[in-house]
Amino acid sequence: MALDIDPRWLGDAAWPVAAPFGDASSGAEPPYAVHAAPAAPLVASGSFKEALAQLASGVAIVSCWDGTTPRGLLVSSITGLSVDPPRFLFCVRKEASSHDALRRAAHCGVAVLAEDDQGEALRFSAPGLSHERFDPGRWRLAADAPPAYQGGLSTARCAISQVIDAGTHSVFIVTATALRLAPGPPLIAHARAFQGLGRPAADS
Repeated sequence: MALDIDPRWLGDAAWPVAAPFGDASSGAEPPYAVHAAPAAPLVASGSFKEALAQLASGVAIVSCWDGTTPRGLLVSSITGLSVDPPRFLFCVRKEASSHDALRRAAHCGVAVLAEDDQGEALRFSAPGLSHERFDPGRWRLAADAPPAYQGGLSTARCAISQVIDAGTHSVFIVTATALRLAPGPPLIAHARAFQGLGRPAADS
């Protein structure tokens, strides 16, 4: 199944407290003159999309309520932004069908998917399978919380703290207010396909 991989946004949550490298601006080195890089032509969008497709990442389903209708989409741009406060960051294409509902919402669910969740990932990435989304057997659909996936490696209830305009995309910063964890290998998006960690997942 081909995927349209979104640009990635990196956070600092994965770095150890004492990183093994120093701060180059610590004052131990002499000051350097910094000059602007020479202007260069922008790369072709098709080539850049190919470069992005080579970035391997975990995937998550982001969900919210649109009135009484559950909405959701698959994101490959999910990353931890900080531990204190506990925040995720992800970006959403403005043309995505769930973008405007997320933009209006105060809360959302974030489910980081396991290798066994490939079927659910396909439901939320393939428009032709949209009618299979939010099955009550796999989702908790309660009015007092965002739609919550019952599988995955982690499922977080989040408050949407900030939305940043980034041209064709919006960058969402969300703060976890509740969290459920489960063990297992992650589902990976790479080269427009889903894979298990270190080996291809089942054919899509």
